[in-house]
Amino acid sequence: MSNRSTSHRLMHASMLMALLLSLIPWPPAVLLLQPHWVAMLVAYWSLNAASSRVMYVAFAYGLLLDVLMGSLLGKHGMSLVALSFLVTKSARQLRMTSMGQLLGMVLVLLFNDIIIRAFIDWISYGYKPVVYDLLPLLTAAFIWPWLKYLLDRFQVAVRNS
Repeated sequence: MSNRSTSHRLMHASMLMALLLSLIPWPPAVLLLQPHWVAMLVAYWSLNAASSRVMYVAFAYGLLLDVLMGSLLGKHGMSLVALSFLVTKSARQLRMTSMGQLLGMVLVLLFNDIIIRAFIDWISYGYKPVVYDLLPLLTAAFIWPWLKYLLDRFQVAVRNS
């Protein structure tokens, strides 16, 4: 089995794990702080993948997330494709930055994802965003370095096996 197919399997396994983490019925206090797991993994894979194929994966998992969460079909798909596009276009520069700068850029891109989803909710349901909608960014700031570290270690292990 080639390293490329193993890397694709790792990508899909991590995306499925993110879907599961998004669907777990958390207590309300934790739910306010729950990061957008799928978006963080789309950002990671868009940063580390050699091709723009991650945009297709982002759209597919976004649609699956829409179906599983009962949200407007295409809401997550569109926001995740926009996230993947922006990360893919600046991936070369982002790979050469420090972890602090990368974290800052990922948080800005995750903020963009929140804005896109809030805009879609505003257009379709009349939902007015509140400050609490930004709390997942705080959690993402703590989780992103560890998530990147773990997935980088898994990829190194895959390449060496």
